[in-house]
Amino acid sequence: MQAAIDIGSNTVRLLIGEVVAGSVNVHSQALLTTRLGNTRVGDRLSSEGRAKTIEALRQFKQQIAAAGVKQPPVVAATSAVREASDGADFQQEIWQQLGWRLQILSGDVEAACSYTGAASVLKQLTGAADGQPVIIDVGGGSTELISQQPDGTIFGKSVKVGAVRLFNGEVAQENLRPMLAELLTVLPVVDRPYRFVSVGGTITLVAALLAGIEVYDRSAVSGRRVSRAEIERLCADLQPLTPAERLQKYPLLQGREDIILAGLNIYLTLADLLGAAEFIASDAGLLDGLLLRDAN
Repeated sequence: MQAAIDIGSNTVRLLIGEVVAGSVNVHSQALLTTRLGNTRVGDRLSSEGRAKTIEALRQFKQQIAAAGVKQPPVVAATSAVREASDGADFQQEIWQQLGWRLQILSGDVEAACSYTGAASVLKQLTGAADGQPVIIDVGGGSTELISQQPDGTIFGKSVKVGAVRLFNGEVAQENLRPMLAELLTVLPVVDRPYRFVSVGGTITLVAALLAGIEVYDRSAVSGRRVSRAEIERLCADLQPLTPAERLQKYPLLQGREDIILAGLNIYLTLADLLGAAEFIASDAGLLDGLLLRDAN
């Protein structure tokens, strides 16, 4: 049994599982909203976000011990810490407070791990084998597009636009499309259609809402097709509501009730750019990829 933790711009996530035959058998998962990346690129991390993240890690440490995991978890940070002026200081704070070594992932490593994690379950995802898989990862601070090129190499590109940054106004609406268009260079030239497999909190939450479940369930989410039309209908439903009203109607939105429309906006823009009628949601992504990488 192993554990991996992803410190993102909006949430901190925990995955405890066992690597078996090239994929991760999940023991348990957890997610806490800390909004660590509630700052602009190059600024210092939010002091409130830092404190919430350290507290989340302490809670996760208890869960990891209760699960009987003996070795230290793989702890990784993405765009929020990567692009902050005090990322190294935060790395040291985690070592002092918890005794864990924080890996600050480069955009390329993050993309590779996300692809590895998503690819590990592609055969289990309905329709995922119908075309050339392209992985989309929309986070709080960045959006990645990752694909396997015809020569077998994994190629990913990341842009500094995510649900938190768009919501905060760090990325202007008029700049959203041209920024996301930079990702199109990742698309491999192939003689079959693309199949867009999407990971990250926005798409898995949308899949959960569309599935009508009240308690998040990985098995109910992974493989669910989310159409552009469904995203548009959800936007129309949520747009007139305040964040509190959204949360009352959809309790699963906890921690994303304010930024959810920004995340959906990114997906609708990507749908236009990619000519995508649908996305396939996958709960397997970066965390699975981190465990699979360290198992090799």
